[in-house]
Amino acid sequence: MRVAILGLGNLLLGDEGFGVHALRYLEGEIPPDVALIDGGTRGLYLYPFLEGVTHLIILDVVRLRRPPGTVITLGREELNGAIVPKISAHDVALPDLLALLEMGGGGPRDIRLVGVVPGEFGARVGLSEEVRAALPKVKEEVLSILRQWGVM
Repeated sequence: MRVAILGLGNLLLGDEGFGVHALRYLEGEIPPDVALIDGGTRGLYLYPFLEGVTHLIILDVVRLRRPPGTVITLGREELNGAIVPKISAHDVALPDLLALLEMGGGGPRDIRLVGVVPGEFGARVGLSEEVRAALPKVKEEVLSILRQWGVM
């Protein structure tokens, strides 16, 4: 079993940087054998970092009609289905990246997206109050998934 947590987002665009901020928030709370990957906005360039990962947690914003700061967890089926047609600003590359990993035979067996509904986008460093307040809940959700997988 090879487990990774991938944080996605642009730190210069407010809540769009959530995934990277959440990854940093988790540092020190995650077992050392779990890879923490700052994916930023690298898209397909993340392939070598995820090759061979069997269990993957993705941290990113989700664009749903819910209040800012709402934490959402999606499984592989929901990522690939039509339930959430627009996941984030990265979904041009994220589905392609996951498809490439599967085609190469090295795709993760289990994928979870732990996301938050954003409040503010725009040229701004840092998270909105609502999204920052969601970080403890995101941490608990990530730790719960790791326990389910037997990592903790």
